[in-house]
Amino acid sequence: MDVTDDGSIWLASDRGLVRLKEGVRNVDLTRFWDIVVGADNFGRYWVISRNGSRISAWDGTSWTQFDDHDGWVSLKSHPVFPQVQSGFQTDTSGNIWLATAWDIRRYDGRQWIVYPPDIMELPLPWRKTQYTSFSLLVFPDSDEVWVGGCDWQSGKVVGGGGIRRFHNGYWQEVKTPVQTACISRMAMGSSNHIWAGINDSLWQYDSINKTWTEFPPPPLDQNSELSYQIITDLPVSIDEILMPRFSLCGLSGCDIFNVRYVLENGNWKQINGIGQTEQEQVLFSQHNLIWVLTPSSVMQFQDGALVPVAKLDVITVDLDSRGKLWLVVKFNGQVSLFSQITN
Repeated sequence: MDVTDDGSIWLASDRGLVRLKEGVRNVDLTRFWDIVVGADNFGRYWVISRNGSRISAWDGTSWTQFDDHDGWVSLKSHPVFPQVQSGFQTDTSGNIWLATAWDIRRYDGRQWIVYPPDIMELPLPWRKTQYTSFSLLVFPDSDEVWVGGCDWQSGKVVGGGGIRRFHNGYWQEVKTPVQTACISRMAMGSSNHIWAGINDSLWQYDSINKTWTEFPPPPLDQNSELSYQIITDLPVSIDEILMPRFSLCGLSGCDIFNVRYVLENGNWKQINGIGQTEQEQVLFSQHNLIWVLTPSSVMQFQDGALVPVAKLDVITVDLDSRGKLWLVVKFNGQVSLFSQITN
């Protein structure tokens, strides 16, 4: 689900797409068998064909397709990662940016421009059994873009190529505080701060002083066989409350357990116990509400603790521009759309 600034509520699957508007009875509906990407800020929803040869945008009434004649390079399947990461990011010039399993792509309003790792000068591992994932951060108040790389083998991090910066049409390296840096997540904090998951720790970059500051996670129980691997989720509020989720490695591997903390004013607090990896999501409302949602529950984080709100079979969620929570849930045997009641 995507709730966009124009009031549209987009509900999509790999079978089709519907657009609703709050208070409007009529809906816009289209069907397809493509890979869902997401909505942009210009009233369009994008999908990629199963064979990756084209990308298409639907505006609620008609489709516009882009293929190799429009700069789109056919997107082949990947042995480890999904072909495309969901969602777009938009810069101040109106370019929309997309991260795939192979590269970074930009749509300038006329055509697609593809940036493979060699163009970005982002080094790749030389072993055939190792693969690189990309993290993308578009600065909301400028045309600057950061791309990070993380190298993997058999589900474990084995290094990374650091960060590359796109500015004024050129790519250049951003010096990171550690060598062979795996960049797993990046997020904007205040206007001067960028936050990044680098290897197994959290770092803050001060764009004015050009300095990095580390915020290492709290030590795990010394008797535990678990260790931190990377940050898999990095939500940041406008007043720089962070709630990063760390993946943990143990004897059974690195894709089973995780733990989430809150970092506020430099202090760490564990939100919940170490648990199995699931599709947990944190959303910061502009009304100072912190929503924590799992596939089976809706909670708020208040005064350092999780407060249950509802037990629901949650499929997907989003916040609208007013900070109102929308949910798609399984309810009484049907898929239903719920919204938060606001004053």
